[in-house]
Amino acid sequence: MVSYMVWNWKRHEGRLSVMENSGMVLMPGGVRDMLPAEARRKRELEGRLLTLFESYGYQEVVTPTFEFYEVLEPALDRGMHEQLYRFIDDRGRIMVLRPDMTTPIARFVSTRLRDRALPMRFCYVANIFRRENHAGRQREFYQAGVELLGAAGAEADAEVISLACEALRLAGVENFQITVGHVEVLGGALTGAGLAETERDKARLALSNKDFVTWQNLIATSRISREHKEALGGLPYLHGGIEMLSRIEGLISHPGAQEGVVRLRKVWEILASYGFRDQVCIDLTLLRGLGYYTGIVFEGYTPGVGYPLCGGGRYDGLLAKFGFDCPATGFALGIERIMAALEKEELPAEQVPDYYITGSDHMEVIRRARALRETGCSVEIDVSGLPREKAIACASRRGIPHILVVE
Repeated sequence: MVSYMVWNWKRHEGRLSVMENSGMVLMPGGVRDMLPAEARRKRELEGRLLTLFESYGYQEVVTPTFEFYEVLEPALDRGMHEQLYRFIDDRGRIMVLRPDMTTPIARFVSTRLRDRALPMRFCYVANIFRRENHAGRQREFYQAGVELLGAAGAEADAEVISLACEALRLAGVENFQITVGHVEVLGGALTGAGLAETERDKARLALSNKDFVTWQNLIATSRISREHKEALGGLPYLHGGIEMLSRIEGLISHPGAQEGVVRLRKVWEILASYGFRDQVCIDLTLLRGLGYYTGIVFEGYTPGVGYPLCGGGRYDGLLAKFGFDCPATGFALGIERIMAALEKEELPAEQVPDYYITGSDHMEVIRRARALRETGCSVEIDVSGLPREKAIACASRRGIPHILVVE
């Protein structure tokens, strides 16, 4: 039995102790391995998504895995600050692993591309790092997404939502729903009702946690008018199609909230032109966890999965924090989340090469392999050191269709 020594740097009475664990090497919480079949499925999905994004005119970009904390810090909300992975470089500067892709893209557009013609369209596939404290949440995970910068209209909002729909469909998620909201509708309704800032923060937190009991208690015990209590009390239950917007218009008077309703109606009409009317549901209490959203927000769900597969929205104020006042919208899909939603599908079989070549003349083996690869075939050569018969038997068990022996 193989015994591994695992170093557990846990302080015990002022001293570092070492614990031995037989048979298993421990890994940090929130990270995972992907074996060949799953890794291949992930790579194929990412490739298809990038091809889709490019068909809409989006160009792929790559940003650093880590950046200066002081550069990103002004653009991050309090919640994101608590999730950052920080470390000190060799010159004593604080660095952070990227907690999303939107902020780094906003950074390089603001500092390097502000003279480029608008709008700009970018797409990406990247690993993201967040210090998630919830059980079962990954701390390193993969996203594919797009950012549309320099377009402020409802047409831009509808484009990214329709692209999210296309992406889910392309990934194999046929039964999905996109929930769409507007942060100014909720914010304006709370402000217009006369709730104090602390009450508004508590109300948003309750809605974010889907804690409707706390929401109702907050509204009931507030000092706002009876009419406003009735309007806000029913807000979490107002969701559906465009007809629902007509019901809410008479309940809100705040200008920002009214403008949000107008924008929702326009986006809905454009999405109907894209052919996604039946996949869209309006939810005026939808809140996204990132604090930079300023307008339309949305999330994508599929039945039987209790978390969003994708999410995004408008963030018109983010680039201004880097000195470039530019409207923007975008979204990201969780690669592992989509794969988990489709996990009932059988994983593809282990990929095997077209040819396996073995023989005593290693130079000739290499020459034959090169010639076959130039024709588009995948070729594996024998480097096992096993006797020829055993090497051939191993290749046969793996299902390799062609085995060549070079004398």
